[in-house]
Amino acid sequence: MFSVNSITKGLQKTSITQVRTATKRAAGSRTNKNDSAGRRLGPKVFEGNFVSPGQIIMRQRGTKIHPGENCGIGKDHTIFALEPGFVKFYYDPFHPLRKYVGVALKKDYTLPKDHFDPRLRRFGYVEITDEAEALKEESRMSRKEYLQQAELTKKKQMRAHHDQALSTTFQEQLSQFVELSDDEATLAIERLVNNYKLIRLDHSIEDANQQSTFNYILSLKSLLANNKITQEELTTLKEKYIKLAEKLDRDVTVDFSTKQLTKYLNSEQRSALRNDIKEKLNGFKNKVISSEDKKHIEQLISTPLAFNKVERADLTSDYLPSVLPESVEETVFDPEKGIPEGGKVITKYDNTLRKTIKIGRTKEAFLNQL
Repeated sequence: MFSVNSITKGLQKTSITQVRTATKRAAGSRTNKNDSAGRRLGPKVFEGNFVSPGQIIMRQRGTKIHPGENCGIGKDHTIFALEPGFVKFYYDPFHPLRKYVGVALKKDYTLPKDHFDPRLRRFGYVEITDEAEALKEESRMSRKEYLQQAELTKKKQMRAHHDQALSTTFQEQLSQFVELSDDEATLAIERLVNNYKLIRLDHSIEDANQQSTFNYILSLKSLLANNKITQEELTTLKEKYIKLAEKLDRDVTVDFSTKQLTKYLNSEQRSALRNDIKEKLNGFKNKVISSEDKKHIEQLISTPLAFNKVERADLTSDYLPSVLPESVEETVFDPEKGIPEGGKVITKYDNTLRKTIKIGRTKEAFLNQL
């Protein structure tokens, strides 16, 4: 039992500080009198009205209206005109739940256009009669294009120099395959240079011939459109070129690897040539390849008109690998019995034994050292 006096004495010895805290929440101050101004959303130009490029057609939050033909959209979903024309609101059959707004280049045009119809574009070019202004307009370019002019000019000169060297080489060799007049020889050399460029891009010889003919006829049509030749001249030049192409393609073509002219071979002759070369190449499988054998294999693979670039790469990886396969027993030795001169010890994982093993390869196994 404790007496009242003992409890009182205990309280006197312990100092207690009482802190009163707020128990009522403070009310916030809020008034409904101040309100932000409206954002003026909605259409700014209506159906059939004329707009200029950059003019705002629609302000919105989200894409309630989607940008259609000749319209752009900003990061705040504002739709604006990209071309001068007349505003058209429409539905796209491919998106029936979306409403679009577009700009038609003429008032009587309707949107959307049929899916397979060509897109209408505005050119709007006006002829500049002042020579100084015309030169100024032609020389106008962006800063990025201006800074690249030195590099572009250098590459253009390199291409022109390369084409000139090819033309000189072909001119010296052309008389060995076909006899042509001076005018025909000029066209023939130009055609062979174009064929060489196309064949290097992995076109077949027949495709290159067809493409060169198409390009020449297209250039004639461009001259006709610019009133530089007449229709009769176009017909005459076209017939003359086709006859020359048939005569030339029957006798001569270009080998892309050697940059030399060679006798034309049809598809059957090329197929027989490829089969003959592959039979010769099979004789070098699973045997040690000397430096002379390596040169001979390279010559066979690079035989003119036999293989294209992809086929040559595949044959090189098959018959001239960087390391000969282990099936060539002469290139494999036991490292524990000694390492011959130039030999290497290779550590590899054996799936059968499920562990790493060491195997020795002679220097003849590495063809890049020959």
